[in-house]
Amino acid sequence: MAEPTLDWDDNPEIAQQTTSYFARGMRTLWELIAPERKRILCAVLVLLFVEGASLAIPLLFKELVDSIPTVLSEGITPFVMVAVASMFLVRIVVLIVRRFVQEPVFLRALIRLENHWPRMAHEKLLALSIGYHEKENTGRKIAKVNKGVEKLVNMMVDLFWGLLPALIYLLMNVVVILILDWRLGLLFILPLIPAVWINLKCYKAFYPSWVDWEKRKERSIGLFCQSIINIRTVQSFVSEGNEVKEHGGVREGMRVLDLDICLRIQRYYFVMEMVLGLSFLFTIIVGLYFVYRGWGTVGTVSYVFITGNATLQSLWSMIQIYTRLLRDLVAAERMHALLSEDIDVANVHAGVIPESPIREIAFRDTSIEYSGKTLSALEKVNVTMTPGQMYALVGPSGAGKSTFVNLLARMYDPTDGSITVNGRDAREVDRDWYRKRFAFVPQDVEIFDGTVRQNIAYAHPNASEEWLARAVEASCLSELVSGSGRFPDGLETQVGERGVRLSGGEKQRVGIARAYIALLAGAEVLVLDEATSSLDSGSEKVVQDFIERLRREHEMIIVAIAHRLSTIQKADKIFVLDSGRIVETGDHKQLLKKNGLYKRLVDLQKLGELRE
Repeated sequence: MAEPTLDWDDNPEIAQQTTSYFARGMRTLWELIAPERKRILCAVLVLLFVEGASLAIPLLFKELVDSIPTVLSEGITPFVMVAVASMFLVRIVVLIVRRFVQEPVFLRALIRLENHWPRMAHEKLLALSIGYHEKENTGRKIAKVNKGVEKLVNMMVDLFWGLLPALIYLLMNVVVILILDWRLGLLFILPLIPAVWINLKCYKAFYPSWVDWEKRKERSIGLFCQSIINIRTVQSFVSEGNEVKEHGGVREGMRVLDLDICLRIQRYYFVMEMVLGLSFLFTIIVGLYFVYRGWGTVGTVSYVFITGNATLQSLWSMIQIYTRLLRDLVAAERMHALLSEDIDVANVHAGVIPESPIREIAFRDTSIEYSGKTLSALEKVNVTMTPGQMYALVGPSGAGKSTFVNLLARMYDPTDGSITVNGRDAREVDRDWYRKRFAFVPQDVEIFDGTVRQNIAYAHPNASEEWLARAVEASCLSELVSGSGRFPDGLETQVGERGVRLSGGEKQRVGIARAYIALLAGAEVLVLDEATSSLDSGSEKVVQDFIERLRREHEMIIVAIAHRLSTIQKADKIFVLDSGRIVETGDHKQLLKKNGLYKRLVDLQKLGELRE
């Protein structure tokens, strides 16, 4: 099966990580801000006006300086008064537009995106197949998404409040200086070339270290999350010290690496500051020489001095922001890769919703091969399942039982052959409608941090009290939620993260109750994956009776992965799997007579029961 892969640690070649890499990153960001593009473009237009208006003040000051000889001979003229008043007026207008137009427009867009990106990532992760999630550590996934959103927000802030204002101011000011005196303009521009070259050298030198630091951070968050998620196991084996030591070791490595980067990068910054600072002083000296020779005006030199210093500060800020943006792009690109990941099991077009109940589900030469594996997990499987029948899947570990069930419920799609429902390829049927036809009781029931009621009614949150009562009775939870003992609040009792307040058997019963609610809500296939594995003999008997009652009262398909003989014997048909193939088919007695794999499994007590 060509499971889509997303290697968060893949990084572009250093040669591509300069302006081309930055440009690609900006295209990525442009795609990610799609919901707020119009608002952001509006904010940028306002920013252009603000930065352009800001240059009007030093230009007016230049005119005032050039008019000093006139003031000395004629006094304060109307022109001087208008220029001073204009400077004040421009300053007030710039402040009003910036604080009440530019900033609010951008902040609205940023806040919306800051909340939109996590929703997008959450929706995407829920849509990706089980196979994808099995390959990635939960803590690392969460860390990458959180970091991706954080870096995207940082990039937006750096761009709008840092890089763009500085770049716009720089470009406009260079144009003005070139118009005022092209010679001073060229002197002012030339040092930018070595400054940019030094910055690119700096990025190439430090990029591998930044990537290494990002990987270490992801690992540290993964270790942190896993140790808390598995707190019961950590404390049971008195491994707190080991967890603290391992996490602390990663964080110490991050500290050493980060400090080394910060200290070494100062050399590059020093050289850039020297180049820009000395070139600015040289430009001022040349400007004064031009005034002395009568080739320029004092006002022009004053303008260069006032705006040049601010421009150099802007340029220095741009270099630092550019470097920071390149570093943030590592996480942002990974976030974009996740959001662009193809959904492995999806409706190619509007799926068909059958009008009639499920009459038949059939595997037709069905095979599936996982990415990176040379052998098929299932190969050329041909079975047909109909309502009113119970089917058991038996085989050694790794035989393909779980893969069979995942294909059946369309958690995966086959790489060869097909699965049909009522004669139609399941891939043509609406995926969500199809999945809702299944009620699952897995071996390890996943419990959400909430109440018993919320966990039982997860498949149908609006389940009636009658349905809940029937589910509680069917799953032997009546005593547990009676309002006494450990659960005084009954169904409203909080079970804790991952059901920490529930025993293994209690979690299993919650899973059974959850599946029963799904059946009442319209599910037509019951899948049992070692559903009674954690129950005592008395509770198992109740569950077995419950299954029998379901078989009598409802025409449904029951598929059970089981090791206990008491469950397997009840099956109308048993599929014996080995190395991805169905090697035997029949009921319990028929398979014993065949003297094949099934009989050997029974004899070796691999089914968890003594042979009859």
